Amino acid sequence: MDLSDGTRPATAADVAALAGVSRATVSHILNGRDERFPEHTRARVRAAAERLDYRPSPAGRSLVRGRGDTIVVLIPNISVGSRMQEALERLAEQTTGLQSNVVLRFAGDDSDATADAVLKLRPLAVVDFGALTIPARARLLAHGVPTVPELERPFTAGGIPLDHAIAELQVAELVARGPRRILFGAVPEAGRNPLSTRRLEALRTACARRGLPAPVAIDLVPVLVDAVAVLRAELPFGPVGVAGYNDIAALTVLSAARELDVAVPGQVSVVGVDRTDIGQLWKPRLTTVDVDIRVLMDAAARDVRTILDGTIAPDRPALDDALHLVEGEST
Repeated sequence: MDLSDGTRPATAADVAALAGVSRATVSHILNGRDERFPEHTRARVRAAAERLDYRPSPAGRSLVRGRGDTIVVLIPNISVGSRMQEALERLAEQTTGLQSNVVLRFAGDDSDATADAVLKLRPLAVVDFGALTIPARARLLAHGVPTVPELERPFTAGGIPLDHAIAELQVAELVARGPRRILFGAVPEAGRNPLSTRRLEALRTACARRGLPAPVAIDLVPVLVDAVAVLRAELPFGPVGVAGYNDIAALTVLSAARELDVAVPGQVSVVGVDRTDIGQLWKPRLTTVDVDIRVLMDAAARDVRTILDGTIAPDRPALDDALHLVEGEST
């Protein structure tokens, strides 16, 4: 059998003919229901599919399973850096056994409308980066769409939720040279970013634990003249430590400090999040919290597989190795 002329894609019938089995056998084996077939039959079918470059129809699988083969990674409508690409690639690697596709979708301001849009995709599962409200998550679950991580089982590091672990690292580093006012460097999208709200709450908890005043959120538009105005307004009240929402926010502060000829880390100390390459090329080199996205995605993939397999969810190990402080020159 030769389909190399490219006149049409291979079908399940073509694979069945080449392997010498029925179409039903091809369907079962290539859709993960192969337990009752001997290994030599499974190998023959997979070899035939590979030779013909056969791809099972997503529409067909959707009809059989009642849902599609897409895992939707849902994030707030915010700026996305290279780390998100790394996250998608890692999640795709860790879910290959589910014969799924991983796609990124931005959430809108209306969580219910976002849930409606996601349901139209009939996804296999959703990995939520803090974009959905609790009622929206409940709607997805009611329609048979599992969402991870479960709110009752958040990712943790050092025994505390991940956002709080990040805040603890930032505040500890910012006050290492002595007490100072803590500012939260938010990004322009923060008003519609649930993750930013959680980060600020985590910072408040970290400051309260140390008897420090509650942190003040400052909006950091990455435009130099605006950033200078924001930072200048905070300087008369003494040294400040800025916990950036991400490295972009942190670098915006460092740019403003350089423009104002302010001593770093004397008057202004800064800690970012994400450990971007550009932050490590900056002068002074940025101190930042490195979040190992691979560890997070491995945990998310494990949760998805556990739910879809119908097994009892095991206790997820704490992600103690997912975070560490990258010491730079900004603190």
